Amino acid sequence: MTPDEQQASALVAACAKEASSHILRYADEAGLDRLSFLVSVAAVLASSALAAQPEDQLADASRHIQDALGLIHCLRDVEEAGAAPES
Repeated sequence: MTPDEQQASALVAACAKEASSHILRYADEAGLDRLSFLVSVAAVLASSALAAQPEDQLADASRHIQDALGLIHCLRDVEEAGAAPES
């Protein structure tokens, strides 16, 4: 990863952490399930991001979102594999 990519990644992570904190606070204040609310807001944000894309960039934007979601699943798979009892 280049220094520019590392910086962008760090900014994205910081923004996501701050945004998640606000979203979870809204859920708490409304008495809603925190995780379900967070996933719902994330889905709306992803849909809005795709809707805002010019037609010629839509496929790339969609792939980018899919890659980001895949990364989360990959990280979860690695964590679960590490926590699995050895046979």
